Amino acid sequence: MNSPFQYGKVVEGDAFTNRKKELKWLLSNFDNNINTTLLSPRRWGKSSLVRRAAKTAANGKIFCFIDLYNVRNETEFYSLYIKQVLKASYGKTQELLSAAKTILSKIKPKFTIPIDSKTDFQVQLDLDIVKQSYDEILNLPEKLSQKKKKKIIVCIDEFQNIEYFDDPLLFQKRLRSAWQYHKNAAYCIYGSKKHMMMNLFDNPSMPFYKFGDVIYLDKISEEDFVPFIIKNFNITNKKIDTEFAKQIVKLMDCHPYYVQQLSHIIWINTVIKVTQDIIDKSIENLLEQNSSLYENEYEDISNSQINFLKAIMGDNNGGLSSMETIKKYNLGTSANVAKIKSALLRKELIDTRGSRVFILDPVFALWLKRRII
Repeated sequence: MNSPFQYGKVVEGDAFTNRKKELKWLLSNFDNNINTTLLSPRRWGKSSLVRRAAKTAANGKIFCFIDLYNVRNETEFYSLYIKQVLKASYGKTQELLSAAKTILSKIKPKFTIPIDSKTDFQVQLDLDIVKQSYDEILNLPEKLSQKKKKKIIVCIDEFQNIEYFDDPLLFQKRLRSAWQYHKNAAYCIYGSKKHMMMNLFDNPSMPFYKFGDVIYLDKISEEDFVPFIIKNFNITNKKIDTEFAKQIVKLMDCHPYYVQQLSHIIWINTVIKVTQDIIDKSIENLLEQNSSLYENEYEDISNSQINFLKAIMGDNNGGLSSMETIKKYNLGTSANVAKIKSALLRKELIDTRGSRVFILDPVFALWLKRRII
């Protein structure tokens, strides 16, 4: 029997839980061609939410998914952009090649089709021509939506990677200048580095400021996660008491990825019914699985940053700049505390909610408590 819990990939089917408010909001934006930016720390379910919304959306829309994880320059972006938009819009390679010749007449891209493939292809571009006519590429979704009389929603993951381009600010201006005039195509943009994304979309001096709706994903609540865990154990003929389901959610601090991962390990270790011994064993399994990763991460953290993390996990959270906390954890000065905090935010090791500062990865926090501190 397969585990009912999913993690490390797009979560689909019954393994997807909650996000009702965000799903409704996203579907409304898709219907009304409103551009959307999703912001949250990594592994909080942005990709799963977008895929769920695409499957739930009314017929008559074309969804194009573009992942910029391996894209490091503008030319690579344009090649991938053309490829994915055309693939999403046409079922047959010959049809899309024919359409490309007409719609991309200035760019004149070269298409290479592998001998052993009927659906895949590569796009080659002349860089000098692209520099003169990049707008023809960026307007491709709008032109295709008009041609096919269907809305096109372009979903771009790992968008923050455009910061690695040679001139990221100029590239952002090019994207904004083209996309802001599209009436039939809309854009859903998200990425795994929250603070880089916030700089792109929350900064008034940046081209993508006020580009559309910004949705901040929060963690899934305990009230939603607990019945989800219990239900998934029940449908696989295994039992877990409410108190143990609550223990999982609280220990993982409602983190979507780790709630699913720990639940999966506990499910694997359970024959009939979950016990405290099974939970304790499963937590150790989880820590062991991530140990090498956390050891490498720990080596890259300075002593002052480790002391700051200790302060977060201590009893003084909310008063990290107080003289008592600074002295207890050897943090130097209040100005130094601010520098340490900024550095850890950039590293995506911590995050904030109001006055609360917390370690983003709850398993890393648990590993620190049990192995280091």
